[in-house]
Amino acid sequence: MNFEILNNCHGDTPQKRLILLFAGWSMSARPFAGLTMPGYDIAVAWDYRDMSAPWLETISDYEEIVFVAWSFGVHAAARFLTAHPTLQITARIAVNGTRFTSDDTRGIPHDIFQGTLSTLNDRNLIKFHMRMCGGGTAYKAFSPTAPDRELGDLRDELQAFDTDPAPKMLWDKAFISRGDLIIPPSNQHTAWQYEAMDIIEIEGPHLPDFGALLRRCLTDKTHVAKRFHKAEVTYDGNAAPQLACVTRLIDIASRHITTSNIGKMLEIGCGTGLSTALAIRHFSPAQAELWDLHIPRQIRSIAETATTAISAKSCDAETEIRHVADGSIGLILSASTVQWFNSLPEFLRQVARTLAPGGYAVISTYGNNTMREIHSTVGSECRFPGIECVRKAIPHNLEVIHLSEEINIVNFQSPIEVLRHISLTGVNGIENNGDNTAKACRMLRGYPTAPDGTAPLTYHPIYMILRKP
Repeated sequence: MNFEILNNCHGDTPQKRLILLFAGWSMSARPFAGLTMPGYDIAVAWDYRDMSAPWLETISDYEEIVFVAWSFGVHAAARFLTAHPTLQITARIAVNGTRFTSDDTRGIPHDIFQGTLSTLNDRNLIKFHMRMCGGGTAYKAFSPTAPDRELGDLRDELQAFDTDPAPKMLWDKAFISRGDLIIPPSNQHTAWQYEAMDIIEIEGPHLPDFGALLRRCLTDKTHVAKRFHKAEVTYDGNAAPQLACVTRLIDIASRHITTSNIGKMLEIGCGTGLSTALAIRHFSPAQAELWDLHIPRQIRSIAETATTAISAKSCDAETEIRHVADGSIGLILSASTVQWFNSLPEFLRQVARTLAPGGYAVISTYGNNTMREIHSTVGSECRFPGIECVRKAIPHNLEVIHLSEEINIVNFQSPIEVLRHISLTGVNGIENNGDNTAKACRMLRGYPTAPDGTAPLTYHPIYMILRKP
């Protein structure tokens, strides 16, 4: 395989996170030269005639690698991931592809695959790229950056694809373009029915807008840390919905967890300590380790007065949890945090590994109806999972003790008060993609208010209590 790092978002400063894009057949790195995502380096792999990866050492220093696989790159990525299970992978995101190549119901129909191979020439390659782009106008925009590869190499690459499916695994998201003219959308839906946590239909052709797609489904964790740091002083006085969610989570957990021998508690996303104080009061762990992207000053006062031995660490839990010893934690607590993670399935696999036998995971997240008023007004999509997606993400070696959801609507005096609440708590419902001021103005103009002028804001908490047998 060929490999190239396209965008180092911090120049000479080492970056912790990498998006590795497995491109489709006939591609190179050239069409993706302008692709960026805040907080991540971006690299492209292509040309699957030889699946060896001499560049593995180049990516081994990244603390987090997000796999984005497109078209036939999904098949190649699944083979690659199976061959290299120790990579620091979080999210696995498939785009307009499946683990099947030539397949009449789950990939490219066999006759079309063979026809492309047998009639490959310069003219037909242009026709393929035109269908890939969705028509002549889009192809004209694509053609200046089209890959410059030899036809013989492309023919060999197409022949190198196995007719057998790639290994099966659970992907976080499978994006399917309604206008895909290369791999029929119906075939993609069939292939992903049981193999993706979330199947998402999008508008557009086989070649999507990757910039918009990445911003839709990945978290700029540096930006999240800055938001919550900024809101550190004002959070507690303005986070009534979050406090209600924490209280509800601990109340549910206390009905199911009756043991008085918790041992060590690991809290992921401790925030200002609202959940920490409640959990220590109810479960009395012998010791508690608290993680967050930013540790606020309130945690120090909790640690000074608690009878439980408390330590705190500023870190990215998605990567830090890989360093926790197997079976070493009695209780993992996370309130309203994991919705920011790039991969809930991978995180829960690590939870299952690190919990001691008989240990519990007490977790709340926000679901896909959260802040629906904002998303509908500014034309964005909520990236948080629904409850059925959460259910799919739970590994088989964790017992589901409780799984439920609620819809909580908070009424503010006006849309400007909604915006103020978001600012003072750091729970931004507007993507950080450079036009936030314009989106905020659009939100204020079009926000759905009640007849009395009040402005509702929806929170959609999902609660889960999991146990390791």
